[in-house]
Amino acid sequence: MQAAELSRRLLDEPQLEGELRQIDPFALEGQDERVAFWLNVYNARLRSELAESPREGSVLRHRSLFRRSSYRIGELDYSLNQIEHGLLRSNARPPYSPRRLLAGDDPRLGVPPKLDPRIHFALNCGATSCPLVRPYDPAGVDEQLEAATRAYITQESEIDRAGGGATLPGLCKLYSADFGGRDGVRRFAERYLGEDLGRAPLYAGPFLRAGGVFYLPRVKRTSAARPPGPSVCMLSSGPTPGA
Repeated sequence: MQAAELSRRLLDEPQLEGELRQIDPFALEGQDERVAFWLNVYNARLRSELAESPREGSVLRHRSLFRRSSYRIGELDYSLNQIEHGLLRSNARPPYSPRRLLAGDDPRLGVPPKLDPRIHFALNCGATSCPLVRPYDPAGVDEQLEAATRAYITQESEIDRAGGGATLPGLCKLYSADFGGRDGVRRFAERYLGEDLGRAPLYAGPFLRAGGVFYLPRVKRTSAARPPGPSVCMLSSGPTPGA
């Protein structure tokens, strides 16, 4: 079975896990095939893990899950963290970590995909606020990522037309470096929310934080940040959203 087909089928057929040992991840060709494969494998592994051992409570209480839960692919084991941060994020440092997850000589690195920040709207960590699980295909992964990103951003953002700003999902804060920092997040918001914002440019100055997410005021508008509240990511004990 080809890698792309197997990764898609794993989402609904976890019993195919053993077939991954026959896959050579270093033979994946090109950005699209790599991104689609690792997105599907990550979401399949997490869905299977929660189906086998349901968890409840804050994701912060179950961080070890992402270190321990893994698939054997070819001759190597790949944990959820290694797939996300080591491969899909091109071995960028995980949030709040002082170092990269994989050493430079780690054989799992191979040829990782180029970092595409839209992956954050395709990975499902089992939380109720996470993006929906969708199958990704090499031939259409760019369009699929675009659709998933637009759907999540528009659904999870709050537009303040009177105040001239937007409250973005917490993912944009947590992984702001992947979007190109402060200005990159601003451009990203304009790209997906430009029509709702009346296509007026967003203020390029410092962000104001509100409840764990960014608040972007427009030019000539003074706005006070709301008192920060808890930003809790809850793991679902039931089926993964979108299943």
